[in-house]
Amino acid sequence: MDNPESNGPMKHACQGEGRDWYTQGCPSNFGWIALVSLAAYIISYSPGMGTAPWIVNSEIYPLRFRGICGGMAAVSNWISNLIVSQTFLSLTKAIGAASTFLLFGCYSVVALVLIYFLVPETKGMPFEEVEKMLSADDYRPWKVRAAPKEKDAQIL
Repeated sequence: MDNPESNGPMKHACQGEGRDWYTQGCPSNFGWIALVSLAAYIISYSPGMGTAPWIVNSEIYPLRFRGICGGMAAVSNWISNLIVSQTFLSLTKAIGAASTFLLFGCYSVVALVLIYFLVPETKGMPFEEVEKMLSADDYRPWKVRAAPKEKDAQIL
């Protein structure tokens, strides 16, 4: 175990700013909630919002535009990450941590609703059929598309 006195300069600096200094772990009995919430976030982000943009980008663009559109989507994704990173501390200082997370959570809910209604289902469709569907004059993303029928497998 570390010598508590080795933390002396930092301890005095924190106490000088009116902060508490803990050397024996988290002072709350609810620290496990933060740990479980962080684990749940990581587990749910990886298969969902973490990979969804990249999967959609690989399927949605026509073949002749796939490279340039994928690059533009990657740039916009990283610019969005930059905006969140640059505004997070300013927002937490201005409106508080809880309100900042609530704001980002509301943006995520709005994005989820928009994705649900505006991103078409392309499961089981070849790239050519996706391109034809998206280029149709009467295409509306919120229309329900019939599920593709599987061909009957014939055993010889």
